[in-house]
Amino acid sequence: MSGGAGAILLAAGQGRRLGHDKSMTAIAGRPVLAYGLEVLLKSRGIEKVVVTVREDVRKDAADWVGKNLGSEAKRVEVIVGGRERQDSVGEGLKVLGSGVEWAVVHDAARVLTSVGLIEKVIQGAQGVGAAAAARKMSDTVRQADGQGKTIKLLDREGLWRMETPQVVRAEVLRAGLERARAEGMTLTDCLAAAELAGVTGFLVEADEPNLKITVPSDWELAEAWLGLKKK
Repeated sequence: MSGGAGAILLAAGQGRRLGHDKSMTAIAGRPVLAYGLEVLLKSRGIEKVVVTVREDVRKDAADWVGKNLGSEAKRVEVIVGGRERQDSVGEGLKVLGSGVEWAVVHDAARVLTSVGLIEKVIQGAQGVGAAAAARKMSDTVRQADGQGKTIKLLDREGLWRMETPQVVRAEVLRAGLERARAEGMTLTDCLAAAELAGVTGFLVEADEPNLKITVPSDWELAEAWLGLKKK
């Protein structure tokens, strides 16, 4: 990879659908954010990881990093995230500074992500300036109204479900986020920011479990997968 990379681990979500903060809650014996931190720190080319958390857990998260990561702790900084996802990404970019060429953005709630997937997405970004893990739609897809009444059947060919990690050239990501802020836009992923800055991203097919913990049943499934990984 030309130029260094820094990572932003997003763990500042409110956990409304789950019912509690996810970042520091233990799953399979370790805090949720530990899993994303581990794979990011092991990925080639990533020099620093900024973890965005809620203000009420920042001290606990920083203490955990200091006590459990040994010498690697110096490569990690824990900060308070913003109100929206894009705000947290922006705060992370500020901390990473101008010394990194690539920003690797990952959801801490995806506890099953592997080093291999992160490195594939980094490689995918090199050619075009932005890339993301994604998964081809395999289910039948229908459009419905707000009450659940079906409107039409959609052609699933060419449709993908977006995941993380997502990797964007840092200056491109900054430009896209600045435009979104200026125009009052809410973005749900980093490739949308790249597109606002004129860069079309590349999708890297995720061919391994990459579940995002959102509701209690996700938690149970992720914990079962993590248990299998330990065996």
